[in-house]
Amino acid sequence: MGVLGLSVKVIGVGGNPEALTSGTTHAYFRNMSTNVSEVRKVAASLALLSIAIVPARAPAQNKTSLVIASVADAQSGQPLADAEVKLSDVNMSATTDWSGEARIAKVALGQHQFEIRKAGYDLLAVTLVIQGDSIGPVFRLAKAATNALEPVKVSGDPSTSYLADFEKRRQQGRGRYLTAADLEQKQNRSLVQVLAGAFGGLMATPDLARPGHTILMSRRTRPRLTSVDVHCGVDIYLDGSQYLDDLDALHPTELAGVEYYPVESAPGEYRKLTDNCAVLLLWSKR
Repeated sequence: MGVLGLSVKVIGVGGNPEALTSGTTHAYFRNMSTNVSEVRKVAASLALLSIAIVPARAPAQNKTSLVIASVADAQSGQPLADAEVKLSDVNMSATTDWSGEARIAKVALGQHQFEIRKAGYDLLAVTLVIQGDSIGPVFRLAKAATNALEPVKVSGDPSTSYLADFEKRRQQGRGRYLTAADLEQKQNRSLVQVLAGAFGGLMATPDLARPGHTILMSRRTRPRLTSVDVHCGVDIYLDGSQYLDDLDALHPTELAGVEYYPVESAPGEYRKLTDNCAVLLLWSKR
């Protein structure tokens, strides 16, 4: 018998099976015996069949999902830790672990806006539809473009920028120093007297070649084989160039700074192979 589109076989009178379809059912029952017990058997079989083919109801569908997302570097494919995976439309987020994986539980099914962020990488925003119990999207982040910085131009005072090395050495304290302020206080004295008084390793002596003039000498001496020991001279530089003129021709107030070193501790560019034992660096005002 045809029931809901199915072909059903029942045991006919006399024990012979016959196929029943929707077109032969009535003819069969008109021809079959009116035996009450047989009719009841057929009716019972049809009742059981109708019960068996009732479709079962589908289980209730889950309302939320567990989102499992992975974040990796777009170029190397390496997993990225500490990246934020955020569902911006529902304000839910998680941070990736060492393996680049983040988990967000109880996410409603349907369409959501994902935003993935990590320092040093461009923001990735994408819309995905969540349908199953869990999903496993892999988000690949591209490194942020680095814009070349414009070179910084430092506009210093050209009148004092040349003293940068002087100030650097003064801060290091490798020698002994006089500043412009120190020299201003000695304006009524000759430069030789000022330097000899300021630096204990120097002394002023008469210039035998020029009567009435004095020169600077070091208090250190060098042994001589044929005569008594004599005091060493001093290598003098003005603005980086060796100075051979009379020191008294310079006035203390004309100088912005003075450096004094024993020759062995002088800056390398001023340490020459001479018989002198000291170095003076004079810096003029510009």
